[in-house]
Amino acid sequence: MKISYGLRAFALYFLILGALIWFTLDNAIERLNDGMRQSAESVLVDSAHVLASFIEDQSNNGKALSTSQLTRVFARVQQRDFEAKIYQVLKTSVDSQVYVTDHKGIIVYDSTGLDVGKDFSRWRDVKLTLEGQYGARTSFLDRLRREPDDPKGMIVAAPIQYEGNTIGVVSLVKPIDSLEGHLVTETQQLQRYVFALLALALLLGYLLSLWFTRSIKRIADYANDMAAGKQVLPPNSKDTRLEALTKSISNLRHQLDGKDYVEDYIHSLTHELKTPLTSIRGAVELINDDMPASDRTRFLENIQRSNERMSRLVERMLSLAKLEGADKISAEQFDIHAMVLRLLEERRTMIAEKQLTVSLDIEDGSHSHGDRVLISQAIANLLDNAIRFGFTGTPLNITYTQDARGFSLSVQNEGELIPDFAKDKLFDRFFSLANEQAAQTKSTGLGLSFVKQIMLLHKGSIVVKNTRSGVLATLKWPAN
Repeated sequence: MKISYGLRAFALYFLILGALIWFTLDNAIERLNDGMRQSAESVLVDSAHVLASFIEDQSNNGKALSTSQLTRVFARVQQRDFEAKIYQVLKTSVDSQVYVTDHKGIIVYDSTGLDVGKDFSRWRDVKLTLEGQYGARTSFLDRLRREPDDPKGMIVAAPIQYEGNTIGVVSLVKPIDSLEGHLVTETQQLQRYVFALLALALLLGYLLSLWFTRSIKRIADYANDMAAGKQVLPPNSKDTRLEALTKSISNLRHQLDGKDYVEDYIHSLTHELKTPLTSIRGAVELINDDMPASDRTRFLENIQRSNERMSRLVERMLSLAKLEGADKISAEQFDIHAMVLRLLEERRTMIAEKQLTVSLDIEDGSHSHGDRVLISQAIANLLDNAIRFGFTGTPLNITYTQDARGFSLSVQNEGELIPDFAKDKLFDRFFSLANEQAAQTKSTGLGLSFVKQIMLLHKGSIVVKNTRSGVLATLKWPAN
């Protein structure tokens, strides 16, 4: 059963639109979640400093932290009975927790009563606050339960100070689950709006598909009528692209009638092959034992030139065939350790001139799988770039790993970083960066674009990013 073009176009439109809306919705929900947490953290910071000031007021001698008043306050708070409807979410209890540590990070008060006396000096909130920094973390509420879905809490700390010295830390804990109710409510509302928009877009897309397929059918009928030899007028179209398609079909018919383009193609092809073949045949017929050595040499040189000409023609044809079949590669298993050693040996002079120290982290005998020639060319391009842009006398690190998912090879140098304006253009054809380290050479701007195409053929990827001291380029391709 054949599926109509209109239905296929509509299905493709539905998939693209659905994927786009899903991505937008997922990103919006994630940002909504981040924004809600940031807002909650801001409130927690204020509350933590209020509690810190409260404890400072109770600990006015600076020798010992006084938490007796805080203990009484939280005991009363936990007994309060109230109902607060925050938009669509009903809140009936205070779920925040508080713990206080001394200047050594030892807990002297815990609203839950579970951790008094424990050393929390290594926890991020306490440690950073005692060091005079902003201390906050997100952790599991129960340290014995660490599954991904187990309850977590946002923890924000504030210093307790006396005469400019930090004598303790108060940490305020907010369970993340209490924020989830608000997030769910807002997410549901956002989903309703998005699905309504999707339905409207699908309706418009369906109407557009009907109009487009009807126009295509009219053009197809016009082409069939011309093929049958009928004299018909081209259909009128309000869309300039469809009108251009109609004109192209009409022009094609005229070209096919004359067969001019076919004759030109055959003439060019036969000329390319016939000329060197004729030259070789004539030279072979004239060569004999009685011919002077100088003439024999001249004819042999003519044969060689003609052979080279045909070889170039064959290479061009093979290159064209390879481009046309670029979705296929010749995959095989090969020794990648030996390959990298060979590539480094070929660049030994370049490495020596830059006084680079090569660090090769590839086990002897390591194997990989893919198109041997293309993978070699990809690695060669990364090595050339790393050497070209690396500073004199710096390391050149090459790392290779493999697992069940596939293979990964990284080349890292210490040299010029990629400027921000160039990060999105690295893989564009003919784009290259100026290089003070190798000013005498000019890049073609095709290397990384070629590497990207190789990785696409292998269903892999290439990532190039700045590090603290240079650039790291990583090739990844699957095992099959």
